[in-house]
Amino acid sequence: MIIEKIAGRADQLDEGIAVERVFLDHESLNRPHQKLVTENGEKIAVSLDHGERLFCGAVLYRDGKRAVVVDMPEEDVLEIRPEGNRQWAKAAFNIGNMHHPAYIYDDCILIPYDGILESLMKAIGVPFKRCRKKLDGERAAHTVGGHHHHHHHDGER
Repeated sequence: MIIEKIAGRADQLDEGIAVERVFLDHESLNRPHQKLVTENGEKIAVSLDHGERLFCGAVLYRDGKRAVVVDMPEEDVLEIRPEGNRQWAKAAFNIGNMHHPAYIYDDCILIPYDGILESLMKAIGVPFKRCRKKLDGERAAHTVGGHHHHHHHDGER
């Protein structure tokens, strides 16, 4: 089976439809072309149109009886819980400065576990804990135009 378009959202499926899941970590969600295997062993090729993105809850296939839905495993993360605007700014600046992927929620930032950022959050006094969660929030580090512009941090040109 080749999937070229996302067929909807899991929360909009009719009741009674059998859901078969395919698990993708946060990095795999960003790949528009890949081969996947569902939890029941069915092989699926995904080749999405330019601009379409996979997400947790994306329906890859559906008919009247079943649907294949993207789900995410829990991953080893840092749950960063800044208190107040100053801590939000310090946390966001330092995560961005390290070019680390981050997922934004109303009350916290989740990042894939990183020991250096763990030490940094401790040093700047921003509350955090290490735990296992799905990285299904709003991805913060989108690049403009599909490529990254790096600015020299030390003033060199």
